Amino acid sequence: MDNLYSSLEERYGLPEGTLSAVENVESGGKDTAVSPKGAKGRFQFMPDTAKAYGVDTSDPISSAHGAAQYLSDLTKQYGSVQAALAHYNGGTKAGEAVSQGQEPPATETKDYLTKVTSKLKTPQDLEWTPIETSSQTQQEIPSDLEWSSVDLIPKKSNKFEKMSFGKQSLEGLQKSFRDLSLGSKQLLDIPVKEIAEKFPETTAALDKFGAKFGLPTAKESIEQTPKEILKEREKYAPLMETGGGITGHIAGDIGQTVAGGLALKGLGAARAGNALLNPQTYKAATGLGAAQGALQPTLPEENKAFNIAAGGVAGTLGLGAVNAVGRVAQPIKNALAEGSQKAINILKEAGVPLDAAQATGSALLHRVKASLMDNPTTAGAQRDFIAKQQGAYNRAVLNTIGEDSRAATSEVMGNASKRIDNEFKTILNNNNVNLTDDIVTKIGSIQQLAIDAEKKPISNIANRILKNVDEHGQITGQSAYAIKKDLDMYASSSDTTLAHYAKELRSTLMNGINDSLSDADKEAFQIARNQFGNMKTIEGAIDKEGGGNISPSRLAQIMSTKANRAKSVYGKGNQDLVDLAQAGSKVLTEKLPNSGTIARALAQVAPGAALGAAYGAYQGDWKTAGAGALGGIALPKVIQKIINDPVAAAYLEKGLKPGVLRTVLEAPKKGQLQRIPISEFNAYLQSVPREKKE
Repeated sequence: MDNLYSSLEERYGLPEGTLSAVENVESGGKDTAVSPKGAKGRFQFMPDTAKAYGVDTSDPISSAHGAAQYLSDLTKQYGSVQAALAHYNGGTKAGEAVSQGQEPPATETKDYLTKVTSKLKTPQDLEWTPIETSSQTQQEIPSDLEWSSVDLIPKKSNKFEKMSFGKQSLEGLQKSFRDLSLGSKQLLDIPVKEIAEKFPETTAALDKFGAKFGLPTAKESIEQTPKEILKEREKYAPLMETGGGITGHIAGDIGQTVAGGLALKGLGAARAGNALLNPQTYKAATGLGAAQGALQPTLPEENKAFNIAAGGVAGTLGLGAVNAVGRVAQPIKNALAEGSQKAINILKEAGVPLDAAQATGSALLHRVKASLMDNPTTAGAQRDFIAKQQGAYNRAVLNTIGEDSRAATSEVMGNASKRIDNEFKTILNNNNVNLTDDIVTKIGSIQQLAIDAEKKPISNIANRILKNVDEHGQITGQSAYAIKKDLDMYASSSDTTLAHYAKELRSTLMNGINDSLSDADKEAFQIARNQFGNMKTIEGAIDKEGGGNISPSRLAQIMSTKANRAKSVYGKGNQDLVDLAQAGSKVLTEKLPNSGTIARALAQVAPGAALGAAYGAYQGDWKTAGAGALGGIALPKVIQKIINDPVAAAYLEKGLKPGVLRTVLEAPKKGQLQRIPISEFNAYLQSVPREKKE
């Protein structure tokens, strides 16, 4: 290593022995050394600095190159080797202090300078001594330690830098196709070599035949490929240091995949062709990257398997990146089936608030929501949201009977019954009812069925209707109203047969009433009739606890019974209540979260608190650890706010509104920019000089 260090010190204008001294003080020459702050390797590079200088901290040669270049740059920056060494150990403040003739702010850096300069192979007066007065400045440092701008190694001319960007791009485009040709030939050389070894006589005959046309033998062709790759690499490495060359190479790689996709589709392999043309899935993107990595030509000392694996990773990351950008425009993919989406729309139009999980059907959001319902820090707010949702649903259902209330209490239902009854009474008091021959026949038929079923109350009411018909075929509205009231009573009977005939007779009478009214009264009567029917349906879905909540699932069950199938199955009559019943049972949560046991509460809270505290402890600040623990506990509240907030839920459901920002965010996916990381990686493979890959 001494020869390497001497060569690097001469190349970068560093005092003799600098690298050995720095290495000894930094790590004692250990390649595996790691400082408490994360510096690694012999020369203790921090990750960002190592990345900036292309240093592999586990490689002593790479580390030495990086340290020499870094110290050279610092010497040039500050004007002295001592200031450069101070920065190397203590950062910018230390470097600036020493360059201004002051002591470095940290004792550690002063000791560091003393140790390093004491090991330099220079006269004693060049060693570091702490400066005690401001009168001592950097001018006292011998001139041979100061930075010299002499260019020790002439820079090779790069003819490609003199080209225009367009010309560079064209050269890069052409190089990408030459790389494809060489890479493909390299892959084909593998089976050719195996065939030649297994069938030497046949191969010899083919070689002899090809020689007539000046073609190389199979062995010569295989041996020639690495030489061609090396020659190509050395010739065009400078091109791949230019922006135009890289741009052209990327464009060429993308063009190859598009051309390959079109060719596969033309050959009937539509699925594979589409995967190349538009790799939308991670499987397709990874496969595309791996395939392009395999097609990149490699030198004997390089690893084809690494190219394949890294190409696959680049494909995955590329698609992940464009998907992540697109997620900002449309964060949650709508997972609702057509029926569920209809239910969501019905509830929204009815004014029922929905959370993001309900509005999108996202399985992920539903799992998050379930955890919020069990978490003691969020369960209370979830109960409040569900109660708010239930109240809005109650109001929407009660609107179908003309009531505006958040609960179907006995008072609300009683008021509805009285109001609807008065509406019937008012209309019937002002009208007589015409009983046509069809209605009379229907009444007679129901009467006979009731007699056969021994349901005397119904047969008596039917007889009462027929007896009240005058010579004009009418009965008074008052008589019709009184008969309807009696039928209402029997329609609610626990005797299902009796109730059935009562409802049949009432329906027949109501049809007769409806046909006898003026247009204005007919409209009012139909509204009252719909409200009355809905009221009778709703009353069976109200909870028994007195809270006045209407169960969506129970309401849907009642709507699906035989008596209501005309509405729920065949869509006859007013559909408002049917829609609300079906939508509510499909979407709304009826089970409220419980507070949970102490053990369950701790299980929910502990992970977030522990993670937050761990982060704070890692920072070494107990105050931060406490804040982190509280943050971990509070995080579910933040998530809950996002899921339940109407604005946030609308964003998660529909994404950003159409506009410039959404267009920009969706452009990478539509423009298939997921290909660029793969192509950028391939361009990088051709830009790294050979010695850096050894």
